Amino acid sequence: MIMPSTRRPILVTGGAGDIGSGFAAYARERYDITLLDLPGRFTAQQMREERVTETDLGDLEALRRAFEGQDTIVHLAAFRKASTPWQDVLDTNIRGTYNVVAAAIAQGCRRVVFASSVHAVSGYEHGRQIREDDPVNPGDLYGVGKVFGEALGQYAAQAEGMSFVALRIGAFQQPDVVTDTESGWLLEEYCAPDDLFQLMTLVIDEEDLGFEIFNAASANRYSRLDISKARRELGYAPAFDSFAMKTQIAEAIAAAGPLAPTPPSGMRYELEVRSDSDEQQRRKVQQ
Repeated sequence: MIMPSTRRPILVTGGAGDIGSGFAAYARERYDITLLDLPGRFTAQQMREERVTETDLGDLEALRRAFEGQDTIVHLAAFRKASTPWQDVLDTNIRGTYNVVAAAIAQGCRRVVFASSVHAVSGYEHGRQIREDDPVNPGDLYGVGKVFGEALGQYAAQAEGMSFVALRIGAFQQPDVVTDTESGWLLEEYCAPDDLFQLMTLVIDEEDLGFEIFNAASANRYSRLDISKARRELGYAPAFDSFAMKTQIAEAIAAAGPLAPTPPSGMRYELEVRSDSDEQQRRKVQQ
């Protein structure tokens, strides 16, 4: 007799992709995971070793059946390139996300965790740090699709009472990519796989969440995405810093040495100057 699992049942859309398959390997001992993707996307090894479901996001009824008994839907399936043409954004990233949320509501799922993106706010000028409460500002049509997903999730949370958490994921890359000579573009948005997977588990396990947005990036010394909210509210503790991983930058920082001591406040400085002046005057009188 097979005993039912006591682990939380999780379904991951886009399960054949880099983030989905990586998260399954990271969290398979923690959750009872089902991976969902289009027919023909899973490798033979995944078909043997994982619990998989093959269906199209355009098939709402198939999604509803696949979501039965699931606690949390981790929605990763989407075209991921900033240059994604509008028709693909509309068909997969927008309509597909609507179907995922509708099917999750129909099956009474506790939560949807949505893979949003830095592209939902990439329209801001370069060098500006972005918080979750800053207005959305997509930099491309791909980002427009992510803004739709966030808005849909807020509506679903308010109208249906289902928890919806959007993760604005930065530049998701393996650590060895950061050390490449052409990797400067991703330093301020870098999100290491293990850091993202840690944040995903924190979001899945936290009970008291309605609608929330969290920036998903590593502990980069200079970061476009402010991760203080996730640190404060979830205990997020990312391990990677892209600037420490980039050899030339790490060496330059080390060569600069420690920062200069913090100068005293203006009031203290004024008192110290007066004290020195008084001491000098006293010595002149003694002479």
